[in-house]
Amino acid sequence: MVQELLDQRAIEQVFVRYFDRVDAKDHEGAAALFAEDCEFDIMTGQVVLGRERYARLLRAVLAQYGATSHAVSNFLIRVDGDVAHSVAYVHAVHRMVEDGRIWQLWARIEDDLERRDEGWVVTRHTLHGVDSEPAWDAIPNKWYGGHPAIS
Repeated sequence: MVQELLDQRAIEQVFVRYFDRVDAKDHEGAAALFAEDCEFDIMTGQVVLGRERYARLLRAVLAQYGATSHAVSNFLIRVDGDVAHSVAYVHAVHRMVEDGRIWQLWARIEDDLERRDEGWVVTRHTLHGVDSEPAWDAIPNKWYGGHPAIS
């Protein structure tokens, strides 16, 4: 029981560090928390492979924002030995480079993690859009799947 609590806390800290690196616009630091052979899907329904590809995508996404602030909460973490599944919610505030406006995103992240020599790393990352304000033409409505219970 104590080890499970320690593992859950360590996994929460993976995401605290991840969003700290995202807000610092440090795409390499954020991607370093992912396994080299990770899989990811960022709201599109398309699974992409590899930490290097994730870092490149994150760099391109972050270039659109002058600043960001991400708050991550409501963790549901299930640990089974050296593997885990995590669900959390994110409220992200972005200042757009193009026009200075604020764009907010509410999202649900689902992640699989493994305990490896370097600690807990993300092996599969899925970002589910819940809603945004204001709507952004660059993001199709179908990418906002919402919460699975109400989709």
